[in-house]
Amino acid sequence: MSAPGWIRNWVRQLGEAGRRRRARAELRAMNDLELRDIGLGRSDIPSVLSGQFGRVDGPGAQAGR
Repeated sequence: MSAPGWIRNWVRQLGEAGRRRRARAELRAMNDLELRDIGLGRSDIPSVLSGQFGRVDGPGAQAGR
């Protein structure tokens, strides 16, 4: 990877890390009722932050849905 490409990737990753950190802080600050209002439980927070929440990747999953 070229130096400009590496730097661009590094800056993007820093921005993404900051976004995840802010999202984690906001979700952890919510009480259980607030989380339930948006369809989440406290145990869902890690999967939301990793982008796995609500994904359908198993057998029978339909592409494009």
